Amino acid sequence: MKYEILLFDADNTILDFDKAEEQALGRAFAECGLHFDDNVLQVYRKNNLRQWQLFEQGKLTKNKVIINRFAETFKELGLTVKFDKASELYEEYLHIGFFVVNHAKDVLQKLQNECRLYLVTNGVKTIQDSRMKGSGLGKYFIKRFVSEEVGCPKPQKGFFDYCFERISDFDKSRALIIGDSLTSDIQGGVNAEIDTCWFNPNHIVNSSNMTPNYEIDDLRQLTSIVNGNK
Repeated sequence: MKYEILLFDADNTILDFDKAEEQALGRAFAECGLHFDDNVLQVYRKNNLRQWQLFEQGKLTKNKVIINRFAETFKELGLTVKFDKASELYEEYLHIGFFVVNHAKDVLQKLQNECRLYLVTNGVKTIQDSRMKGSGLGKYFIKRFVSEEVGCPKPQKGFFDYCFERISDFDKSRALIIGDSLTSDIQGGVNAEIDTCWFNPNHIVNSSNMTPNYEIDDLRQLTSIVNGNK
């Protein structure tokens, strides 16, 4: 076996965040009496992604991300009402977004018998804890590392140093990080000097300067990678 320690990202790697996000945002806007359609969703996603990227770079706190993503979205949509209620409802509904990525449960169950699994995420701790429990995926991980507790986000080296110090018998040569984000997961793996696996089910073109060790579009392909057959 080539890899014995697997570090999994959460959102859009094992948990279907896009689906949870769309449902939570739609319900929040509806309760606030606000129009919701695909344009609203895309505007929010653009602003949310930008704010989390600034967080990854250490330029924003998590609390600022939560505020700014709605402030920028409401401004761009020309909404003059306060965004506080929509933001609060969105967080509430995101807690119950228990959607799982295709094959994630089966793959984790299989790999759990062969490897040590850990979760590494930049998400909000209360939301991630709720979704991991509600989805039934939490039981597969020895420990969950959330940037909110660590004190710095992926992809910063400090995040991974914190994790590695708390993983018994850690060996970089036997560790692999799996995630959907080039800027967070893959760059994080590069910064931490461990091998990387980019989960890219939508076949997004990699226009960055990062080259993952592996690229997959189906989580079931992990088995071959872990065993050194790919």
